[in-house]
Amino acid sequence: MKLPRSRLMARCIPAAALAACLLAACSAEPSTPTKYQLPENAQFSYRWTATPGLDLNSDAAIVTRAAVESAFLATMTRTYSENNVGKYTYPGYTRAVDPAMGEKDQSIYKTWDASRLDVWGSVHGTAYPYLVSLQKAADYPTTHVVEALTCLWLNGVSVSLNRPDEYRSPFNSALVPQAIKMKLRAPQDETPKLTTFGQGPARYPTTDVFGDWSVESMDVNSSWINAWTRKPYDDPCAALPGNPVPPEQLATTTLTFYQAHLPTLDPSPGWPADAERPTTSAGDGK
Repeated sequence: MKLPRSRLMARCIPAAALAACLLAACSAEPSTPTKYQLPENAQFSYRWTATPGLDLNSDAAIVTRAAVESAFLATMTRTYSENNVGKYTYPGYTRAVDPAMGEKDQSIYKTWDASRLDVWGSVHGTAYPYLVSLQKAADYPTTHVVEALTCLWLNGVSVSLNRPDEYRSPFNSALVPQAIKMKLRAPQDETPKLTTFGQGPARYPTTDVFGDWSVESMDVNSSWINAWTRKPYDDPCAALPGNPVPPEQLATTTLTFYQAHLPTLDPSPGWPADAERPTTSAGDGK
């Protein structure tokens, strides 16, 4: 039986539309994952130095640097809860650091968060971390745990007050170095794998630089007076050779105001501008 022309067209149109959709789906190129970028208000850099003999491009130092820089980013954007901690941190941070760590121990972020950097405008300038030590953890003698101590000066950094030509130092305690203590767990195979990813001209890495390492604990402190006993703590940064911030950038009071933001210098040792991500032992570099 011959179908009426209207019914024949009704059958043909859906079939043609389906064929067009299938063709489009097959010919569409796969989407390229977006590479990591810093949040727009992070306009500052890090210039790392270290105790003579410590290599800032060793695997343990690279993980320390990435963890410190990521934790500060999480604080200044207030994205350190278990639900949003990976929004601005470096790739791999939420795998290397338990996302619930900040919920369990608020000391990780509370020192920096006290200044509520998220309510200010852009953060400019240069932070000066000093890697004091990397050593096997005394309380983990038979495991692959490394204790890392970093002293971080932030009085080369300024924050915008969201008004023209008005900037201030970010912390009332800016003249006091922030002591950051971490326990890092190394992979069973401690053959260096990250050294090609630990230096370059960029202010941040675009790929995972944590490898198979993990961060067991992290503590940030800038107060060396016990609030209850009023007795001083042992300041792990007291014996350092001095504040590494150049005199022309150095804030001289606990709270300094500027008419222009402090300069953002080239990072050191920095991160590769672009590199293939290192894979973990499972072959996954996410």
